[in-house]
Amino acid sequence: MKRIMITLLVLSLLFTSLFPITAYAEGDPNIDGGGGGMGSGTSENFWNTGDEGVRVTVVRASDHAVVTTPIDLTNKKPNIAVNFGKVSKISYSGGQGLTPNTNPYPYVNPSQSLPKIISTSSGNGNIAAIKSYFTDEQVIRSIANMTGMDFDILTNGEYKLLLEPLAYMTFGGVKIAMTATEAALYDEQLGGGLRSKMVSLSHKNLPLAMFLEVSDLGYPAWGGSKTSSASNADIKSSLGLGIVRFKENLEPPPEVSTYDYEYRVNTEVITSVTVSGGQSDPDHPVKVTFKIGGTSYNVGNVYYPNGDSQLAWVRWTTPPTPQTMVIDVTVTGGGSSSSGTINVKIVDLSGNDPPNPVADDRNDSFSPASVPSRPQITSANWGVWRPWWYSYWVWHSDGDGGGWWCDHACLVSEQSA
Repeated sequence: MKRIMITLLVLSLLFTSLFPITAYAEGDPNIDGGGGGMGSGTSENFWNTGDEGVRVTVVRASDHAVVTTPIDLTNKKPNIAVNFGKVSKISYSGGQGLTPNTNPYPYVNPSQSLPKIISTSSGNGNIAAIKSYFTDEQVIRSIANMTGMDFDILTNGEYKLLLEPLAYMTFGGVKIAMTATEAALYDEQLGGGLRSKMVSLSHKNLPLAMFLEVSDLGYPAWGGSKTSSASNADIKSSLGLGIVRFKENLEPPPEVSTYDYEYRVNTEVITSVTVSGGQSDPDHPVKVTFKIGGTSYNVGNVYYPNGDSQLAWVRWTTPPTPQTMVIDVTVTGGGSSSSGTINVKIVDLSGNDPPNPVADDRNDSFSPASVPSRPQITSANWGVWRPWWYSYWVWHSDGDGGGWWCDHACLVSEQSA
């Protein structure tokens, strides 16, 4: 049985369409989620626990292009009157509009039931079961089969899985299927009409069912509330998604190189470390935390290209009395972390005044020292690496002639000497 390793940046699930067999797996889960507590519904506006699913889309890692038609997975057999088609969050982020669809809603029932996805007052999603699902080789083989991709190609490091929680809700007496992003866009079209009736589901439990702990595919990690309803803007930018990266996608863990220092008392100083390992960019940023004398100093967005390094530093004031100190340094990025220590000696130079020579002082044993011979440096070079996102615009034709749309965003960089 071939073994794979995947890193999970999600709170989500996958499934297997094959008959149950013993499967091997090895993974590093990085998952989180929130929500909980539901309001009371009405006969026209309600949602039943378990009316949920997951939308799965294969995305190319290099340029974030959607390469397969999304598939919707659910344990239910929902009788959906309206859906918005098979559109991923990436496509909506690129400018695609929301289009209601009354055609029969296509979905897939996995043979192995999915874990609980959307948290409610009766319980949260089963994180342990979700981790087990996501590290199962047979699950990934099923996804490859249903999306029409070869398993070895899907897992060769060039692709990622984008996961979005789905809810099947009754709104205005109509059964509708929607992702968290679609709920936010629909609420904007209704001028807040969806939020006013279904806020506990549409703007809390559904979007908080999945979010990233580490930024990826141009979406940031979520640092906001895990229990309160979110705004449409936050849902569209940061919530209602999870990402599965495969072994070759994983960046090497960041490393930190430290140095020991000696400082004077009561002096403003700068302490630096060198960070390296993998590549740090807006998709995989590195953060350095210095813990000095009980205070933590955070340095974020430490960027550097693959195979290179970067300095991170902090400015602080030394204590007023001589002592020895230990500075703990932690660097995080790419779903992993490393740490180091800096030994600092704080000294007081008072009482160690330099000699005060006068004109008739003598030192008959004095002999001049030889002049040191050091290599002469006549030039020095350094580089500045600046990564940023730019929009990739493509022309889409329609009955009225067409227009330019932002298809996806690409990471570019500039290195200058």
